[in-house]
Amino acid sequence: MKSLEHIFKFAMDLEIQGANFYKESAQKITNPVTKAIFEKLYNTELEHYDFLKRELEKFKATSTVMPMDDDMKQHMESEIDIFHNRGRSEHLEAVVSESDVPDMAILRMAYLIERDAAEFYRDAASSTQDAEAVEVFNSLAKWEDAHEEMFRKEYKRRMEEYMNAPWGG
Repeated sequence: MKSLEHIFKFAMDLEIQGANFYKESAQKITNPVTKAIFEKLYNTELEHYDFLKRELEKFKATSTVMPMDDDMKQHMESEIDIFHNRGRSEHLEAVVSESDVPDMAILRMAYLIERDAAEFYRDAASSTQDAEAVEVFNSLAKWEDAHEEMFRKEYKRRMEEYMNAPWGG
């Protein structure tokens, strides 16, 4: 079993990789709404990184994971709600289909990045007996699940659309 410090550091690396992906993808996208979604996710991944960094610093100072404060819990829940509803509220399916980039590959990468991050956090939660760490990692997994769901649904919809399109059509 890896130490909690190691888990936090690895998680921080994952979040930076995700942030870089969204930043680079946003630079390729010409549709302003789609660009804004990727820019929002870039900032969200940086928030995840900053949160993990603070948690790691507290852990190094105290050798324990501190309970999540109510403000952070509320922020996470509101972000989850935003991403669960974002596809409908901003018509993600329409704006992505109007994009000038190979959006299928970007959508697939986005949902795989988020799925892998959520899986990592669930594994981290199950690898520790520290109740506060379990809460932190499970909360982060739910946060990533909301991102993954948004992209997975759109990727699946676009794949079905592609597979049912007449060739040459």
